[in-house]
Amino acid sequence: MRTTADVVVIGGGIQGLSCLYHLAAKGIRNISLVELDLLGSGSSGRSAAMLMLSMKREETIALSFVAWKEYMAFGELLGEPTPFKQIGYMTLATRAAEQELRDEIAVQQKMNVPIDVLTPAEVQEIVPVVNVEDIVLGAICRTDGVIDPHAVMQAYARGAKQLGAEINERVQATGIVLENGRVDGVETTNGTISTPRVVNATGARAKEVGAWVGLDLPITNYQRHIFITDEFHAIPQNTPFVMDLEVEWYFRKEGENVLMGMGREESTSFEPQFVPEFQEQVIERAALRAPILLNAKILRGWAGLRALTPDDLPVLGYAPGVEGFVNCCGWGGHGVMHAPAGGILTAEIIADGNATSMDVTPFRYERFAK
Repeated sequence: MRTTADVVVIGGGIQGLSCLYHLAAKGIRNISLVELDLLGSGSSGRSAAMLMLSMKREETIALSFVAWKEYMAFGELLGEPTPFKQIGYMTLATRAAEQELRDEIAVQQKMNVPIDVLTPAEVQEIVPVVNVEDIVLGAICRTDGVIDPHAVMQAYARGAKQLGAEINERVQATGIVLENGRVDGVETTNGTISTPRVVNATGARAKEVGAWVGLDLPITNYQRHIFITDEFHAIPQNTPFVMDLEVEWYFRKEGENVLMGMGREESTSFEPQFVPEFQEQVIERAALRAPILLNAKILRGWAGLRALTPDDLPVLGYAPGVEGFVNCCGWGGHGVMHAPAGGILTAEIIADGNATSMDVTPFRYERFAK
């Protein structure tokens, strides 16, 4: 492991690896990443893996456009395209969620997202297995789809190494050395790396790492459960991702199987606790929204963490009062989707002095003081 580096990235998930690659691509080659376990062993490897333009906020849609551009050019940039299946993303609203969906659609139309508004009959025409008795409105973005987070992470890691970056797995960062209010090094289980800059890309642990330099990141970790059924051919391969907005229950095809997810409970652990009993709630919603899923058998399930800020936007850029400390965290479950954007913007901030791909003002830590 290097003992000195121009930048140290803490966190070997998809955001940390994107930062590592884009910093190296900017010409910062003496750069080191430390990951306490294996690459992608946290939430990045437990994602529902959707790439979407149909986000809720102008800011997150802008991030999606930046990320989309790179994902579509992945083969040219990194040697091989990331697997992407363009299945579409459909949102369903009951009366209770109708206004929320109408507000989302208005924002998406303003931002030129290719969104189609659907009647309940049109919803059922596209996805016949969906029960629309209590649905009043639907929407679909047909360009959205599924990507492979593991392939993306491997590509970023390989690309960064080819450019001279160093990756250290099973090396845990334990603290940050400060000298007169400036970052001077990162303490790890393998020794200290002297560095003037550090990137906090630690996902669920971002609040803890921020506290090392006296930063109070208002990030709360929530866990979401995902389940996989056995092979289930009653739902065809061309079925879009379907989101029941009222309870945030969703399903999509996963190969020959079906993936279902739900839940937003605060987690008190960095290792999300899988709760088998939660399966009953998921099945209960499936019985209402897509009753045919009751004929499928759930094979396994897992829990992943979403690191959420109060305004559901990430934290990007230099931290005030701590020279050299850069945040790339608080992605709220959108870390895979927005991985290229996080890495591009972080690299621009560090290497160029400011972000040019989009305005990052809404993502600065200083907004919380207001």
